[in-house]
Amino acid sequence: MSENTSNYLNSLNESQREAVEIISGATLVLAGAGSGKTRVLTYKLLHLLIKKILKPSQILAVTFTNKAASEMKSRVSKMLNFPIDRMWLGTFHSLSLKILRQHYEKVGLKQNFIIIDTDDQIKLIKKICDQENIDSKDISPKFFASAIDSLKNKGIFFNELKVNKYRNNDEELRKVYKMYQKELVRINCVDFGDLILLCIKLFKDNKEVREYYQNLFNYILVDEYQDINFIQQKWLEYLYQGHKNICCVGDDDQSIYSWRGADVTNLLEFQKNFQSPKIIRLEQNYRSTKNILECASILIDKNKNRYGKKLWSENEEGEKIFINGFWETKEEAIFTTDQIDKLVSNKVQLSEIAILFRVSAHTRSFEERLIAIGLPYRIIGGLRFYERKEIKDVIAYLRLINNISDDLAFERVINIPKRGIGKTTLSKINQIARLNNTSMFEASQNFIGENKTKVNLEINDFINNILKWQKIKKNFDHIELAKVVLEDSNYIQYLENEAKNSKNPENLSRVDNINEFLESLKDFENLEGFLEHVGLVMENMANTDSQTISLMTMHGSKGLEFDYVFLAGWEEGVFPSQRSLDESGTKGLEEERRLAYVALTRARKKIQISYVNQNRYSFASHDFNSPSRFISELPKDAIELNDSKVIMKNDFLNDFIDTENISNEYLTPGRKRILENKKALVDWDFNQDISSERNLNANDRVFHKKFGIGIILNMDTDTANVEFTRHGIRKVYLKFLQFNH
Repeated sequence: MSENTSNYLNSLNESQREAVEIISGATLVLAGAGSGKTRVLTYKLLHLLIKKILKPSQILAVTFTNKAASEMKSRVSKMLNFPIDRMWLGTFHSLSLKILRQHYEKVGLKQNFIIIDTDDQIKLIKKICDQENIDSKDISPKFFASAIDSLKNKGIFFNELKVNKYRNNDEELRKVYKMYQKELVRINCVDFGDLILLCIKLFKDNKEVREYYQNLFNYILVDEYQDINFIQQKWLEYLYQGHKNICCVGDDDQSIYSWRGADVTNLLEFQKNFQSPKIIRLEQNYRSTKNILECASILIDKNKNRYGKKLWSENEEGEKIFINGFWETKEEAIFTTDQIDKLVSNKVQLSEIAILFRVSAHTRSFEERLIAIGLPYRIIGGLRFYERKEIKDVIAYLRLINNISDDLAFERVINIPKRGIGKTTLSKINQIARLNNTSMFEASQNFIGENKTKVNLEINDFINNILKWQKIKKNFDHIELAKVVLEDSNYIQYLENEAKNSKNPENLSRVDNINEFLESLKDFENLEGFLEHVGLVMENMANTDSQTISLMTMHGSKGLEFDYVFLAGWEEGVFPSQRSLDESGTKGLEEERRLAYVALTRARKKIQISYVNQNRYSFASHDFNSPSRFISELPKDAIELNDSKVIMKNDFLNDFIDTENISNEYLTPGRKRILENKKALVDWDFNQDISSERNLNANDRVFHKKFGIGIILNMDTDTANVEFTRHGIRKVYLKFLQFNH
């Protein structure tokens, strides 16, 4: 045994020690953010083993991720100086699998059964739909897969599904669910949802097996208890009935995953589920300043459905939370990244800085600005904006319209949305293209010929659409072109069908990403300029340092902490999410408020919150956002508020645009990097709207941030033909021209 275990209890505060030393009955540890939850879990295991209260094989420890299980096992083994491999430590699913491997025949399985992944699950369901003449265009296999998974999380077998005539697709769902389960048995497979569900069936139907495991485990330890769902709670209740010793660690104020089945009610009703429990609150926070904790505590106290606790700290008072309002997203990105740049110039490590968003789509303007000023970043728990599938799809459409010889773009979108054009067909088209030394687009015209098969008709429609959009491109600006492409291709409908009945925020936010994409097009004069920009952005993204700023959603930030946290997009309708309010009412609002609490408590030293007045997706409309209600719920003496009007007086945009005319002694490090990297400069600033000093006329000398100095040859309502000194004659928007003396 390691020497450092002799006085392990002395390193705990009073509440932590109390939680560790309880070794019988039911205990709920309400662990506030930054209160040392991991320490309590680790030391609880240590205590049970060091005092020889239990053997490792008598302890069941449940975590939510394999990583958490591995880290806990490693930490305890290191402190004890001997392996604890015999301990049942893992996720609900991995532990259930271990049980099923021992008793497979009792649930109708054969030895060496296989766990299928989501792709195989959808393929199997599609096969069933085809057999039953269920049109996958009307009801997608993904819908059935998601619905079946949801039913399994609620403990409902196919024979227990009650059809509601007022609920769409129930009859088809029951039919597919039944056949799907029979097919799984036939091929000796299970899906992820089956692992816990079949365990429940095993315990329910087999007294001998149930009592064996109830007696095997003398103590149950559960992490992240606020995130468990119905079927996981039932699993615990079965195993608890032996010695009735259980300790659950969680925080009702950090329950933010209802979209994946988590039900905070399990935690709130702990006293009903387990006999005479002891409830211990861990309220001392070791992470954040007193001011941050005051804001977080007062905000979350607005929720009614909670146990209640108030975080406190012996840390310093700290700075007030700064709240900044802006007219539009670019200002928000510029100001925020300028603040970050100042931190970096003061030797703050990039890894200690994070920007958190409610909606992943809103990373785009921040990503581009960070690239422009040369600060490396990474997206935590997701993809960079231009790497997201839906964005790459739409860009591929635009690339193909711009250049029909772009085979990579052709191959990407020829079957998106699904047109029944498979790999075999594409291979034949590619072969024709190589033989004739032409593009695949041209080869596809030769491929279809006079043959009027279903596939050929789909290819023909695709070709005609591309040709039509090319004609539109001559008369429409690139924004309108993109809208037409999205409408004619039914791409938005395709995304909505993909997200139907999916609670995964990534799926639900794909349409938001498209809206943000359309918004991004406003920054460019034409399609060619945008595509050039994307190429430069992707190139810059490929070269990042190990030290990076972290960008992530608030959901993705749970469990992480940073010195400096920037919270963007705190507008009503964005945060709290209007979708959450519409779907779940008060319950949804309380979960959104818990999400705000999680976001605030990620910070150790300083927080800045920002909101934007102009509707992010309004384009030319005059819709305006109001600041999030959560801002008004923060204590007034703990915040410093600058509204949009005050912010605008600082004139960030013009200051940034005029970078080249500012003496070097006034430049921030970020702006110096812009001047050193012209490629990055093109990525951001040349298409900013510029207020002209006077009305422009033919023969006026003007300045354009991309093309430089030129003379206006002629004009129409909003564009002008300008002869630039270095770039020749170009047609540009008037709003991007500045009168040059």
